[in-house]
Amino acid sequence: MKTLGIIGGMGPLATADLYKKIIDITPATCDQEHLHIVIDSYAQIEDRTKFIMGEGESPLPKLIQSAKLLKNAGCDAMLMACNTAHYFAPSIEKEAGVKILHIAKVTIDALQKKYPHAKNIAVIATSGTKKAGVYDQILKERGLKSVDFSKETQDVIMECIYKGVKAGKLEEYVPVFYEVLSNIEADVYLAGCTEIPMFLPFISSEYKFIDATFELAKAGVEFGLEKRVFWLNLARYLAKFLF
Repeated sequence: MKTLGIIGGMGPLATADLYKKIIDITPATCDQEHLHIVIDSYAQIEDRTKFIMGEGESPLPKLIQSAKLLKNAGCDAMLMACNTAHYFAPSIEKEAGVKILHIAKVTIDALQKKYPHAKNIAVIATSGTKKAGVYDQILKERGLKSVDFSKETQDVIMECIYKGVKAGKLEEYVPVFYEVLSNIEADVYLAGCTEIPMFLPFISSEYKFIDATFELAKAGVEFGLEKRVFWLNLARYLAKFLF
C-alpha cells in the first residue's frame, strides 16, 4: 500500500469532497484497509485563476511548499483538489521532486471509456482552467472538441463557483447553475472545477456528467492499493451519489 498526499485548501470543501470520495471508493471492510493519506489544507495558497488571468500573485511557491511538506511526510504521490492548479503541475513535479496524478488526464481517459461516441465536451470550469487549457489541450489531442461558451455564460459559471460554493451558498445557486447548463449544448458535461461536483446531486440525469473529482479519487485509490478498484464498489458509489 502506498501513501497519498493531497495538496488541498483550494477550497476546503472541495478538498473534503475529494477525501470523502476516496473513502467511498476504497473497498475496505475495516479502518486498517483504508489508505494512508496526508492532507495539507493550505487555504492561503493564492487564487490560481486570478494569477492565470493576470490579476494576482503566483500560487506556485506555496504549491511547491505544500508538495515538499507532503513528500517529507512520506507520500508517494500527490493529488491536487483543484483543477486549475494542474496548470502548475509540471513545475511542482520538477521543483519538489514529486509525482502528481493529473486530474485532466485520468478524467478524459474515463470519459472516453464511458462515452466512446461523445465528441462535443462542455468543460464546466474556472476561467483560469479554460484559459490555461488544462482540459482543452488533451481533448484536442484525443480528437474531441471543447465546446465554446459566451463570456456571459462563463461569468455565471464563475459566480456559481465563487459566490455559490466557495461562499457557502451552494443551494442558493443551484437554480442559477441549472439555468446556465440549459444554455450549453454538449454530448457530455465535464465537471472541471472541484467545486462543480457539489451541484451534481441537484442536477437531473438528462445531463451526462463526468465528475473529475471522482475520477481523481479513483485514480488515487488504484495507485495507493496498487490494483484496479473492484467495479461493484464503483457501481455502489455511483448509484448512491450520482443518480
